[in-house]
Amino acid sequence: MCATRTEDIARFRRQLHARPELSEREHETATAIVARLAPTHPTSIVDGLGAMQTGLCAVYDSGEPGPVVLIRAELDALPIQESNSFGHRSTVSGVSHKCGHDGHMATLVAVAEGLREQPIARGKVYLLFQPAEETGTGASAVLADERFKALAPPDVVYAFHNVPKYPLGHVLLRKGLFAQGSVGFVARYRGKTSHSSYPEHGINPAAAVTALVAAVNRFDEALAGSVSAPVLGTVSYAQLGSAEKGPNFGTTPGEGVVMGVVRAHKTSDLERVRDELASLTKRLAEDEGLEHELSWHEAFAATESNDDCVATIEAAAAEAGVDAMYLDEPFRWSEDFGNFTAAFKGAFFGLGSGTDQPQLHDDGYDYPDALIGIGANIYRAIIDRHLGES
Repeated sequence: MCATRTEDIARFRRQLHARPELSEREHETATAIVARLAPTHPTSIVDGLGAMQTGLCAVYDSGEPGPVVLIRAELDALPIQESNSFGHRSTVSGVSHKCGHDGHMATLVAVAEGLREQPIARGKVYLLFQPAEETGTGASAVLADERFKALAPPDVVYAFHNVPKYPLGHVLLRKGLFAQGSVGFVARYRGKTSHSSYPEHGINPAAAVTALVAAVNRFDEALAGSVSAPVLGTVSYAQLGSAEKGPNFGTTPGEGVVMGVVRAHKTSDLERVRDELASLTKRLAEDEGLEHELSWHEAFAATESNDDCVATIEAAAAEAGVDAMYLDEPFRWSEDFGNFTAAFKGAFFGLGSGTDQPQLHDDGYDYPDALIGIGANIYRAIIDRHLGES
């Protein structure tokens, strides 16, 4: 991209950064994207996608037969208060783009402007701006949306995520599993309070809560041999007693809660973990005479990449003049693009955002503008490899 266009798209990225919106609330963001795409003259824009109708897909149709290539970016931000003081800092209290989705959107805008200047000769390109990636509900909602299903199905699907602590612009590849599947859980126990001088008259959930916390942190040991690869359990919150009433020295707790997330290499392994956690939660409740409730939240399928598509990304990176490296291990974080690679042939890749870059979800994170053009060039090279002269 020329310097003038690069700076113009960077300014747009900063505008998105300053006006972040949470999952399934991305109405203003979607409106800004539609307005920005209008001068690129897409064949059509299918908007109103997803559970809250905030997603959109811009279609660029050559009018000639050929493959359909889908590229995805995410619309949503995070419930994090930004600590930065620069001019484009978030203007929305408690909400900010700390995963770089503003940069991912700007990259697709750059691709769109490139399609205007150099239209494809055959086939179609879909630029999908997906809502609610952070909650794990956006991809499945778009895939289930009748408006999306009315489009010709994509032949290949691609997406990337910026990854801090890797050199700027380095492409991170992995055949097969790229990112683990995960699911959050909330386990609640209900017993009976008592005066703390007569604890035997109460039903205290303390033993169940502490046993569950210890078990979740040792899931890899408990499930060894019954899953394809080690699983990871992490407790993110635990409490005894009433959150509303606060601590009370004179009363034993009558309720308890444990929140956490479990991660696995395969979706089938994740189902095994779910079953084990449900059985354990019930058994601990029965042992202590407690009522219990277990709920699941923010489920992400494992993200698998097709070998041929990974090879296409590697070749596109070389064509774009950037280095590529293969990862020995999949990332532990999850990404709902796994729903797309489960439904269609495709691949997911990482793009290094700088060795000094704060980690994702850090309150001081900001997407590097220098990465926008790199990502756009790689995407265009991928498109041309699929839609070039047959």
